[in-house]
Amino acid sequence: MVTGLKIAAETNILVVDDIPDNLRLLAKILESKGYIIRKSLNGRMALQAAHRDPPDLILLDINMPEMNGYEVCEQLKASAVTRQIPIIFISALDQINDKLRAFECGGQDYITKPFQELEILARVRNQLLIQRQHQQLTRQNHQLEQEIHQRHRAETEIRHLNADLERRVKVRTLELQQSLNFEATLKRISDKVRDSLDQHHILEAAVKELAAALEVHCCDAVLYNTDHQSSTIRYQYVASGQPGTQGQLLYMADAPEIYEQLQHQRVCFAFCQIQPSPIRNHSAILACPIFDHQVAQVGIIGDLWLFKDTASSFSDMEVNLVQQVANQGAIALRQARLYAAAQAQVKELERLHHLKDDFLSTISHELRTPIASMKMVIRLLTIMTDPEDQRMAKTLDSAAQKNKIIQYLRVLEEECNRELSLVEDLLSLQYIEAGTYASQPTAINLQHFIPHLIEPFETRTQNQQQTLEIILDPDLPTVNFDPQGIDRIITELLSNACKYTPPGETISISAHIAQEITTPESPDFLHLTVTNTGVEIAPAELSRIFDKFYRIPNNDPWKHGGTGLGLALVKKLVEQMDGSIQVESSNHQTCFRVQLKVA
Repeated sequence: MVTGLKIAAETNILVVDDIPDNLRLLAKILESKGYIIRKSLNGRMALQAAHRDPPDLILLDINMPEMNGYEVCEQLKASAVTRQIPIIFISALDQINDKLRAFECGGQDYITKPFQELEILARVRNQLLIQRQHQQLTRQNHQLEQEIHQRHRAETEIRHLNADLERRVKVRTLELQQSLNFEATLKRISDKVRDSLDQHHILEAAVKELAAALEVHCCDAVLYNTDHQSSTIRYQYVASGQPGTQGQLLYMADAPEIYEQLQHQRVCFAFCQIQPSPIRNHSAILACPIFDHQVAQVGIIGDLWLFKDTASSFSDMEVNLVQQVANQGAIALRQARLYAAAQAQVKELERLHHLKDDFLSTISHELRTPIASMKMVIRLLTIMTDPEDQRMAKTLDSAAQKNKIIQYLRVLEEECNRELSLVEDLLSLQYIEAGTYASQPTAINLQHFIPHLIEPFETRTQNQQQTLEIILDPDLPTVNFDPQGIDRIITELLSNACKYTPPGETISISAHIAQEITTPESPDFLHLTVTNTGVEIAPAELSRIFDKFYRIPNNDPWKHGGTGLGLALVKKLVEQMDGSIQVESSNHQTCFRVQLKVA
């Protein structure tokens, strides 16, 4: 409401009528709403007032002496000063032709006499609103035209900048392309020489790739002889039609100024031959020393020589590429020489390794034989001391003595089994690491095989007040696995869980078949999970859980002990069967997850 009054107070309206009463009535109606009213009794006065101080709106009577409203309107619309002022005609004439003529000569609205206050106010407000919107639109259009003009100027400037930028981009693109090509060349050379221990192959790869990348007509890889007074071109690339000099012997004394920079200053430099010399004549030459930056005491190994036409030159980027290739070649050559020097030691180590394997196999066999004999004898003694055997009852002095004999035999048998288990573990680990483990895949019905393996642990967990949960997929298929390997994996994991699970806690084992990656070509995997609660392995211990002879300290509530080979053997067996094993331990729970590829 306040906004409306403010607008009305700022609005200037010119009322033109030759009847003073009409002027007073219209002025009263409009002034009551806060409009500023100016009055004219004839058309001539109205034109002068409108040009002198253009109003926001004109109320114009049609029937006036000397100059009627139509003529006044036409002159207003013909003037650049007043043509935008909206005009509302006032007349007692109510014929359609009168209204049409009013609109044709430029009027915006028409009010018939006698006046209706609400109609007058509504039409005035409407025209003022239209006028303000028109003015706003005009200002916006003008502003838009200025912005378009500025944009055109900016676009012109941008086009010039883009043209300059495109030129720079083309130049930079060529430089980057050359840089990428050189980087790819360096990578190819690095890949070829990184793992190579063949000196000839290293030189051949470096020379060929450099010659192709820099488009030279000759590239030599030169290695110094032991006296460092001469060198030999060991490998060379020459363009077709060029003479080859591979195998040529070069003497430093023939070009002392060149070898001074190469040998002592160790700089890469380019030059042109102006006098005949043992070095290829009439060429632009780049010479780069080959030496290992990481081993300062090692002298220069050799040089790289590149030859272009005399009118050519070597750019900084090309020189940098040659230097990097020389550095890579120096490292590779040093590795090749170290490899050659170490071959005798490797052969000796291999011989000792075979001796060790033979020793372990022999000593293991010698240990197993007496242990097996001891076990057989213990079994016979156990039978002989059976209380139900009447023949033995007569030979015993008392029942107490017999019980002691039985107890001693039981302890002896347990220790014998532990010793035999250790030897078996050592043998299995040795066979797997030596690559001689005799894996014998057999069709196994997992639906029956796994429960058979779990069955002995049901009694053991009950005796130790533990809960054993078995979750097996009802659709477990028949697969080809090494039965001894899968038996040992499951048995060892369950034994480990029984050993470290406190009373009242839960041990669970689950098995199902699933794809690791869900695509039609992905292989199926047997997923085995053994989980026990109530115990947690510290992160520092978790990383060593599969190490040989490693046992978790002070974590066995049943004091079973162990050799520390069980989990190490499990990991080796899983890897032997092309599988993987992971262990997680948190929130008082430890979980072993095994994945075995199903053949």
